[in-house]
Amino acid sequence: MLILQKYLFREGLLASLASLVVFMVIILALFFAEVMGDAAQGRLPASSILLLLLLRLPEALQMVAPLALMTGVLLTWGRLGEQSELAVMRGGGLAFSRALLPVSGLALCWAAGLLAVSGWLAPYASERTGLMLEDAARQALLSGLQPGRFNKMDQGRLTVYVGQVDRADGSLGDILVQFDDERYPELLTASRGRLWIDQEDGTRYLSLFDGQQVQHASERGDSGMREIRFERNDVRLPQPVLDGFGEETAKPLPALWPTSTAAEFRELHWRLASPIAALMLALLAVALAVRLPRQGRFGSLVLALLIYLVYSNAIHAGLLWMEQRNVHSGLGLWPLHWVLVLIMAVMLIRQWRRW
Repeated sequence: MLILQKYLFREGLLASLASLVVFMVIILALFFAEVMGDAAQGRLPASSILLLLLLRLPEALQMVAPLALMTGVLLTWGRLGEQSELAVMRGGGLAFSRALLPVSGLALCWAAGLLAVSGWLAPYASERTGLMLEDAARQALLSGLQPGRFNKMDQGRLTVYVGQVDRADGSLGDILVQFDDERYPELLTASRGRLWIDQEDGTRYLSLFDGQQVQHASERGDSGMREIRFERNDVRLPQPVLDGFGEETAKPLPALWPTSTAAEFRELHWRLASPIAALMLALLAVALAVRLPRQGRFGSLVLALLIYLVYSNAIHAGLLWMEQRNVHSGLGLWPLHWVLVLIMAVMLIRQWRRW
């Protein structure tokens, strides 16, 4: 590799890493606000906040690393053009293909790193995060019940009221439980109770002692009111719902191929989107950064950001469309990548002719 090529590679790498640090700080600040909101509502223990942020680093890298590489290459080549270094390189006989070689090498290394993150590191972080959130939801069961308040569960279908809560042994007093069934609503009352978790399957139960159960029909023609007194009644509480943590998110990339479900098909295309985007956006940045002598300074930057926004939003829209249509085979997101490849090729050929 020529000295000039090493120089181009080093400058592009440093600018891309600096851009990555800035974007990571921004996205992690957003994640921190989200995690703090969950902790403030009692859904997460305060001791797990930093670990959860650390586990979300792969997700943040998948989101901002392609943009960071594009920004770094764009700023590097833009600065070289403003300081007439590119003109000196052209005058010294450096071919456009040789100037493009270090950027291609940087893009390949960057894309390979993103492939490792999305293929293996992100599934591991997703699995650990899911287990941590599930354990936190189970441990926060007792702390989530506030005495003297109606606590909604299972999307409002279950209401639990407790008059007294003993945090030490998990015992409850003056309990009211309402099942909001459309046809047969039920109401249970008990003088005392206890929360416990089945160690075998992790199911959560509320045991009621010395209580009464009342069930009545909400429509005419059904059976009337039924009243039962019981010594003990174990009420199974709904399991915590963890959005975004399906089984496919915890699978490494080789385990997703061949795909067997629509969820795995979407996950595979999402995992590949970030490395492919990094590879193409870096080369596109070169075509946008090389400007004519009297061309506007910020025109290429605005155009690059516009292309990135359209491309990234098109990827998310494609994933949403695949989810709504339950697509489990076909081209997936590849047509979007091909469109960007065509735009990149046209612009690179144009710059090659101008070089």
